[in-house]
Amino acid sequence: MIIKDIEIIDILQDGRGVGKKDSKVYFIEGATFGETCDIEIVKEKKNFIEARKLKTTSQSPYYTQPPCPYYYECGGCTIMDINYDEQIKLKKNLITKAIKKTCSIEIDDLEIITSENLSYRNKIRLQVDKEGNLSYNKKSSNDLVAIKDCLLANNYIRKNLEKIQNLIRSIVDNLGNIIREISIRSNGSEILLNIYSKEEEELYKYLIENHKYLPYNINIINKKKIKTIGKDHLIFKVKDKSFKVSRDDFFQVNEYQIQNLYQNARNYLEADKKLLDLFCGSGISSIALNDDKIVGIEINKSAIKDAKENARINNLTDYKFIDKNAKYIDQKFIEKEKIQTVTVDPPRAGLDKEIIKTLANTKIKNIIYISCNPQTLARDIKRFMDMGYKLKEVKAVDMFAQTMHVETIALIQKM
Repeated sequence: MIIKDIEIIDILQDGRGVGKKDSKVYFIEGATFGETCDIEIVKEKKNFIEARKLKTTSQSPYYTQPPCPYYYECGGCTIMDINYDEQIKLKKNLITKAIKKTCSIEIDDLEIITSENLSYRNKIRLQVDKEGNLSYNKKSSNDLVAIKDCLLANNYIRKNLEKIQNLIRSIVDNLGNIIREISIRSNGSEILLNIYSKEEEELYKYLIENHKYLPYNINIINKKKIKTIGKDHLIFKVKDKSFKVSRDDFFQVNEYQIQNLYQNARNYLEADKKLLDLFCGSGISSIALNDDKIVGIEINKSAIKDAKENARINNLTDYKFIDKNAKYIDQKFIEKEKIQTVTVDPPRAGLDKEIIKTLANTKIKNIIYISCNPQTLARDIKRFMDMGYKLKEVKAVDMFAQTMHVETIALIQKM
């Protein structure tokens, strides 16, 4: 069924346009915010209808020509056809609507710190097709689109992308389709190339025999089996600090905004307070936030090993990094470690209810919550509110230009 002349009044976090007509809500693949278009219904659900755009009947006033030739196929970027000022407004709306809907809190003037909107990513992840082409997934599909460049990748990755493509294609030509995907991470002067392959021994031998002078650090990864050529990590700088970042370590991808993110979170800290960092990873956020007086909790043992090394690299003296699940903490632990402030930067799913309950039952006054998902952030703020906290301040940092993703920092305070 075809619906004509539907106006796109909002954008979902996955980039689909939102339209309303005859009291029905449509989620529309391929639609641009602000335009009017004809659509075709794909699937009807209980509360909304899924559809795809057929054609634009009135162009959006916010439209801009996407600079990427792959934009209309590739699923990597979702709002590159909207000018950057409007992207920021859409992200403000995304956050404020989530908090208003869930917490009944009106935020009048949310500040979002803007970013360079191209060449900002220090890491990209690519699929490899049967011919050895580096590829992204197509929009809303498992099909692949081969690419020769990625405008979001930092300049050093882009400079080396053709050489990496030639290397991957030579592997596929000689060894067959043994590579699932790769990730490329760069600190601006070096490359760490992770190759995910089901034949790590064969691939390692091939690279040593045929490409032993490669200028890259390479990890060949097959589940828990890993073979390394060169180093298994890179060193990144955040202001005056240095961090070892290994193959699986979490590190914020926007190299222009890392300092802004941590400085604004740091502004919510009280001086000389001991900080507990749940989900601390390799200790980067802990150290960037508080310099010293840190306790970090992280379930990944290899990340904790890197966290301890990062503490030594940066000459910390009062720190403890513990390889435990975040549920490990309790009131006794809080009192023993003399914790006064907690920071959390959980996965997109947000915090476990039991962790919120444990934190709320302590005497901790300030919780600094860093989130990449406004919906789960709002849900967790409401759970804290139900246990005697209030939302004191909130600010956002645009870490993901050309997409609807955004990083938010909230200060949640015990009343």
